[in-house]
This record gives sequence, structure tokens and C-alpha cells, in this order.
Amino acid sequence: MSDTFPGGIRTHDLFARDYPASLEGPPETWGLARLVIDHGCYFFWKLGSHRSESVWRDVVVMALFRRILITGEAVRSLLARGLQEPAFATFRTLLELERDLHLVILDSSDTRARRLAAFLSVKGRRHFARAAGREDTRRLLFGHEGSYEWFTGRSRSFRDLLASEDFNDVAEKLKKDDHWHGFTTQEEAFEKAGMCTSYDIEYQGASLFVHGSNVEHDLADADDTTIQLKALAQRDPDDIFTLLGRLTIGLIGIYRLIWEDRGKPEYQEPVEFEDDDGDVFPMPALNVLTARALSIFPNPVTPEPR
Repeated sequence: MSDTFPGGIRTHDLFARDYPASLEGPPETWGLARLVIDHGCYFFWKLGSHRSESVWRDVVVMALFRRILITGEAVRSLLARGLQEPAFATFRTLLELERDLHLVILDSSDTRARRLAAFLSVKGRRHFARAAGREDTRRLLFGHEGSYEWFTGRSRSFRDLLASEDFNDVAEKLKKDDHWHGFTTQEEAFEKAGMCTSYDIEYQGASLFVHGSNVEHDLADADDTTIQLKALAQRDPDDIFTLLGRLTIGLIGIYRLIWEDRGKPEYQEPVEFEDDDGDVFPMPALNVLTARALSIFPNPVTPEPR
């Protein structure tokens, strides 16, 4: 739809904002995706503070949980607006967070948690040192009031964190590693987290689009004599349905992982569940969500962006 704003600025909505993708497809898919994310928010809220006997491990798990919820909601929102391609890119980030959560929880100590907590400081110090060594960057910082003070203050905060005794045994090792987890490649990290299939099919499948290296992705099918670009909004119902399913079932799995790691706390009363025979009986909320998700999305496999 074309429009003209005061002053003569012309626009053309190529994203169909008045008719979002969430109006298409079975409504129960969108409703369940939101229900799962909002239940995760409730679970996050109920977990509250960390346990005193495992401070860094629980802090890192909760920090990852927070970011997982935000990223999951971002994928759902992008799909709802018909922004299928950035939804794939954001889903790739969600896979990294899920992998990191697995690696931290698989470590019965808090070593990996402390490595993850300290990694930004190690890389941040290196980043600020490189930036401060560039004349153009220094000129920019000094040219904007408060920028240099923020820059140096941030660098000092990284230094102070690393000075803590909590990181004595991991800081030096992190300076030599390219990744917080210490594995040589992302593939190895996914393998250690038990997510080989996610790496092979989903993570790698989205990599070309994420890194913007495949111009062919932006080309529409055409004959040999013409070159055409795809429409800006890509909202294939089958792809959206599949990614929504993968998102929904994946989030439930993450909640269960955290719930089991915390000793299966009773964070809410049982839910009444009706089976196929009409019998009603109480079940844990996560079990009910799993049953509903599998009834709607029986076998979600995330397709590659196309």
C-alpha cells in the first residue's frame, strides 16, 4: 500500500503490516506458542533468586533463562509479523543459548558457569584495548561528551570482575580460548551438549543467511533471461508452522531441563488434563504443555531459510 506523508515523503508498505502472518494458519498454533512463552515467564518469576550453595552456577543459568525467554519471544513476534527470514536468524541465536545452558548444567561444578560469566570481561578488555589504540576511535570518543568516561569505565569494570578470586582458575585459560566453552569449534560444543542434530540441520542451515554470504537466497525463481528479487515479506505457512513447532517444543524442553536441574520444584499446582477418552486427571504443567504441543506439532524439523 502506497502513502504520502506531510511534506511529500512517499512510502510503500511491502511488509503487509495491516495483515500480519499471525492471522493465517491454525489459531491454536499461535496461541500455544504464546502460552508456552508466558508459562516460561511464570516459571522464571517463581524460581526467583539463586541457591546460596551454588551462586555462580545458578546466576548463569538464570541469566541464560532470561535471554532464552527474550529470544523465544523475538522469534514468535518476528514470525507473527511475517518476518520469516530474521526469525530464522534469531532462532539460530536461541540454539546457541540452549547449547550454552546444556553445557553449564552438565557441569556438576560451577567451572563452566564461571567461564561463561568471565568470558565477556576477557574479550571486552581485549576489545577496548584494540579500540583505544585506533586514532579515529579516540578522536570520536573525545569528541562526544561523556563517551570517553563511559569507555574507560566499562573497561575498568571488566578488569575489576576478573580481579575477583572467583575467577582465578579460569581467567588465564579464557585468554587463550576463542570460545567461552573452551572447545575448538562450535560443532564440538554442540556435540558435547548433545545437540548434534540441531547443529547439522538448524544451526548450519541458517548460517548462510545469518552471515549474509549467499546472495542467491534473495533471488526469486525466474527464467534464464531475467533476474528478480524475492518479496520483502516471506511468510510461507508451512515454514512458519514448522518453526513455531520447533520453537514451542524446544522451549518446553529447556524449561524441563532447568526444572530438573533445580530438583523439580513444585512451582505451581497440577493442571487438569483430559485424555482422548474424556477422562480428566491432574498432571504437571510441563507434561500438559508437552502433550498439547505434540498433538499440534507432531514432528517439527526446522527447514532452511529459502
